[in-house]
Amino acid sequence: RVNAVTFSPDGTKLAIGSGEPSRSGEVVVFETVTGKPLQTLKDLHEDAVLSLAFSPDGKRLASGAADKIAKVTDLSTGRPVNTIEGHTHHVTGVAFRADGRVLASSGADGVVLTWDMLAGERRKKIEGWTKEVTALQYIGSSNQIVTSAGDNLVRIISDDGTQVRAMANLPDYVQAVASAPGGGLIIAGGEDSALRVWDRTSGKELAVFKATPTPP
Repeated sequence: RVNAVTFSPDGTKLAIGSGEPSRSGEVVVFETVTGKPLQTLKDLHEDAVLSLAFSPDGKRLASGAADKIAKVTDLSTGRPVNTIEGHTHHVTGVAFRADGRVLASSGADGVVLTWDMLAGERRKKIEGWTKEVTALQYIGSSNQIVTSAGDNLVRIISDDGTQVRAMANLPDYVQAVASAPGGGLIIAGGEDSALRVWDRTSGKELAVFKATPTPP
């Protein structure tokens, strides 16, 4: 089962996260032009890999897994340079800040943690969710993180823990979220089978894309 995919910043590589539940978690890095596997990180985790993110320079790959651990792997050696332990449930999301100095991770334990990549230490534990945080992403070159969660909210927070904005009153559990490259738009999707787009600055909903029923 493929649980996570992500392109390298230059688009030349595609990393895929998978694994056998409760047994192993692996990552395979492919060359996008040829589709050939370049690198296999077998048994990187002890449970299935759920989330991936390349560092801004493309030299490292962060992975989060159902074993409650996040790792940062140096792709030149294939070896983890950071093993991050702090979540008490599945690590559902990982994201590098644009300067590569901070990694944020989200968990099914309902928290977001930020990590200093130079010191290898935790910077902040951010709370405030009532259910699992399902995904997260840094917005552009800022220190702001957009998150989705099972509590029907899309939140924008700074990585010091301050809430910037919340898009509330969504009809159902939110599974995924992302920001446009420039950071001006936020998009999220969830259990109601719709994609919603917001203006990041005002929080105004700009569009809703709903699934089209399949004819019988």
